[in-house]
Amino acid sequence: MTRKEQPEFLNEWVASAFQESSVVEAYQFRPVYPAETFEVLAELLPRGNKTVLDVGCGTGLIARNLVPFVTRVDAIDISSAMIAKGQRLPRGNYPNLHWHLGKAEESFPRPPYGLITAGESLHWMDWKIVMPRFTDVLAPDGLLAILQPKQESVPWDKELTEIISTYSTTRDFRKFDLVSELEQRQLFQKLGTKVTNPTKFVRSVEDYTESFHGRASFSRERMTAEKAAAFDRALLELVKPFTVNGMIELSVSAEIVWGKPLARSSMEKQNEQNATPRGKRD
Repeated sequence: MTRKEQPEFLNEWVASAFQESSVVEAYQFRPVYPAETFEVLAELLPRGNKTVLDVGCGTGLIARNLVPFVTRVDAIDISSAMIAKGQRLPRGNYPNLHWHLGKAEESFPRPPYGLITAGESLHWMDWKIVMPRFTDVLAPDGLLAILQPKQESVPWDKELTEIISTYSTTRDFRKFDLVSELEQRQLFQKLGTKVTNPTKFVRSVEDYTESFHGRASFSRERMTAEKAAAFDRALLELVKPFTVNGMIELSVSAEIVWGKPLARSSMEKQNEQNATPRGKRD
């Protein structure tokens, strides 16, 4: 029995959009994690190992906010532009935060780690490579934490879904649950889940619209100018009735799922044992 392949739309070409200038600039307008998020992560760290590896760190939304709680954060990303942006943001130059350019599948600066964090990034990586590698670089009592901001429902959700479907450059996208996908492939053992209390924040309607261009599927480099402008007009028109003095109030929480990455499935281990000559087994 072989593992299911990753969904085709989660591929390296789509992920490479995060190296494009329009996505890097718009990334700052995406929802941020509530402060409670980092208290939860700090509690997951084992005693005696307060080091964190933040994979697919982007501009450091997780890494920069973890530095007060830990001994060291190694933040790794494939985008030099994202890293450069993050270094200029608050806490981006703290002495216990170390930025690294590279792929999480290939580079782990200084293991072992007490915690590996992945915020809206793990789905872009090659799971069959990166999950076994996580097991190698985690301390024995270390954990992998998968984070997802969860924006509370808004009155325009249904129409927004239709607009996104119309203008997205990722035509074969389908909704998926990352943790379930990993569990189905026996690459992750979930040990706990926490959803933070929601936090309200305010965006101008222009910044809210621009936040969508911080997503891979809405990179301005990959949309025609006409299509990007049409998307912006449709979204602005949609949310206009819900604005007050040009501002929108939104609410976001964070879902944190933690557990153990798995190197091989039980089926693969059994197949390996069955393939080993009887006289060669221990």
